[in-house]
Amino acid sequence: MPNEFGGFRQIGFREPLEMLARAGAVESLEVFSLLDAVRSGGDARAHRRKLIKRVEAFRPDIILMQHLVGTGLRRSHFAALRSACRFDFIYHEADPYSRFVHPLPSEAREAGRAADVVFTVGKGTFAQNFRRSGSRDVRWLPSAYEPNRTANFNRPTRTDRPFDVVIVANRNRPRFRGLPNWRERIRFVELMQQHFGTRLAVYGRGWEGPTAKGPAAFEAQDEAITSGWVSANWDHFAGEDSYFSNRLPISLAAGSIHATTDHPGYRDLFEGPAGDFLLRGSSPEALMASIEAVLESTSEDERLRRIEAGRRFAAAKFRQDDLMLQMLNWRTEWIEPSAARAIWAQQRDVTN
Repeated sequence: MPNEFGGFRQIGFREPLEMLARAGAVESLEVFSLLDAVRSGGDARAHRRKLIKRVEAFRPDIILMQHLVGTGLRRSHFAALRSACRFDFIYHEADPYSRFVHPLPSEAREAGRAADVVFTVGKGTFAQNFRRSGSRDVRWLPSAYEPNRTANFNRPTRTDRPFDVVIVANRNRPRFRGLPNWRERIRFVELMQQHFGTRLAVYGRGWEGPTAKGPAAFEAQDEAITSGWVSANWDHFAGEDSYFSNRLPISLAAGSIHATTDHPGYRDLFEGPAGDFLLRGSSPEALMASIEAVLESTSEDERLRRIEAGRRFAAAKFRQDDLMLQMLNWRTEWIEPSAARAIWAQQRDVTN
C-alpha cells in the first residue's frame, strides 16, 4: 500500500517489486493505492472495504504499508489486515512527527500497533512515538532516493555550475504552529542571501530577492541541486537522532557536496571520508562558515572528486530499492539482495 495520490507514484517501490515479480523472485504482487482512491472521491468506506476484501482474497505472505494519513483506517481494519497476512506485516513511516506540536496521526499509531515491525526515519522521538503507541519492534531506516525517478541520477557528473550554492526549501512561516526549527531555517537562508548574494540560488515557495528562483518541481530537483557546487539545507526536526529528509540522499546522488544541520547520531553515520562531501553545522552561522571554507579551499577538480565520492556513498547506502529489500527481509531473507540487484540491473538494461 504505497503513499501516493494524484499523478505521483512511488516508483522507487513499485518498479523494483514489479521487476522481482516478472523474474519470479516474487510469486505474486498486488498494489492497492488506498490514499489515491480516497482522495479521488467516491465512498471512502467502500474503498476501505475493498482493500480488506482484496487482502483477504490474496492472503499475502507480506503486507508493506506506507504513510497512511488520510486513509481513515482504524483499529478494526488493521485487525482484519493482520489476520489475513500469513507472515510479515510491515509499516514504513518516512514522514517526521514530534510528540506534541506535530504528533503521530491515528492511522500511523494503529498501523504501528498492528505491525510486526515499524521502520521510521529517526532514532529518537520518531521511534519513541511508535513505542509509546504500542509498537513491538521499531527500527531505523534512512530516507532514500529513487534511482529510477530520473535518468539524471546515472548521468556523468555535471561540470557546469552557474552558482556556488543552491538551497531547495520552502519558506514556512505559520500564523500559529509550524514545523520545528522553521525560524532557524529562515535565518539560515537570510544569512546565506546576505553572504553569498548572486552566488546563491534559492528554489522554493515564499522567498524573495535576486536569489529567489521560485519552486522546483520534485522531478526537477536534481537539475536545481546540481546548478551549484554545494546544496544546503537547514532541517526541520534538527534535534532528531539520525534523521535527514530525502533532500540529503537526493543531493548526494544527483551530484553535489551537501551542507546540512548537524544531528545526534551523525558522527556514526557519516564518519571519516564522508566529511569531504557532507558538511554539518550546529548553527546557521557555523554551517554557512563551513560552506564558505570549502569553496575557498578547493579547486573545481577537488570539488568534483568529492562529489563523485558522495554519489558512490549514496548509491551504497540510500537507494530506495535496496532499503525496500531490507524491510522485506527484516526477519526472513525472502529475496537474496545480490540476486535482486542483478534482476534490477538486467531489466533496466533491457528497458534502456
